[in-house]
Amino acid sequence: MNSEIHLKTWNIYQRAWGPVHESEREELLRASVSEDILYTDPSSQTHGLQELMARIVQSQQKFTGAYFKNDSFLEHHHLGLFLWTMYDRNGQVFVRGTSFGRFGSDGRLVQATGFFEAPSKKT
Repeated sequence: MNSEIHLKTWNIYQRAWGPVHESEREELLRASVSEDILYTDPSSQTHGLQELMARIVQSQQKFTGAYFKNDSFLEHHHLGLFLWTMYDRNGQVFVRGTSFGRFGSDGRLVQATGFFEAPSKKT
């Protein structure tokens, strides 16, 4: 796998966190993460695709319309470091953060860990 494939996978994963229909979210996640994905952030930890989908739905319910854009990507040995910005539904910067990802042999994420200050409900 090369970094272009991993970046494409990450961008698909990030889109799943945005304001998309549930069926599209599942399709995006199935294309970008393994069934047993381990996801952690400052306020949660999930294991498996279904738990991750539920976590994303919670995020969209709390911060309706929020979406992410990747600002920077570094990769080596199937590991990725991503700097990103979360925008509110009006396109205003909401949160900046960093994520670490580990990719499996099929190119999908097997682990994703986000680092950021937990946002207040300001949307």
